[in-house]
Amino acid sequence: MTLDPNKDAFGRQKSGMPNRQAARELVAAGAAVRWAVTSGEQMHSKLLLVSKKDGSADLLLGSANFTRRNLRDYNLETNVRLSGKPDTPALRAAADYADSVWNNTGRVYTVGYDKYRDDSRWRVLRYRLQEATGLCTW
Repeated sequence: MTLDPNKDAFGRQKSGMPNRQAARELVAAGAAVRWAVTSGEQMHSKLLLVSKKDGSADLLLGSANFTRRNLRDYNLETNVRLSGKPDTPALRAAADYADSVWNNTGRVYTVGYDKYRDDSRWRVLRYRLQEATGLCTW
């Protein structure tokens, strides 16, 4: 999984929330996480590609952030879901893109999890409260 480290956006420094706290939970659950290399811009793509045990794949992409606030009608969002065999052109293209970013094919797209790892208990508590109440901007 590749996430934006939320270190800056639109010329302003950011705290890393919520991505660093969400990444911490994902890593604890066994997920592999890498951070997008950014220099003032954000990695803003929302792409979820799932390879299933039955040999099929699902691709979810669009404008929604993968948060409760954005997926449960707090924002007007548009996403599309594609399902099929992994060699379907759109699914293959998504897999190739994800692989090139993860493996830094042709340039450096990502760095390891420890680069932006954040174990601050205060930010974890703040993230959990904001996510639970919906009182957040993400």
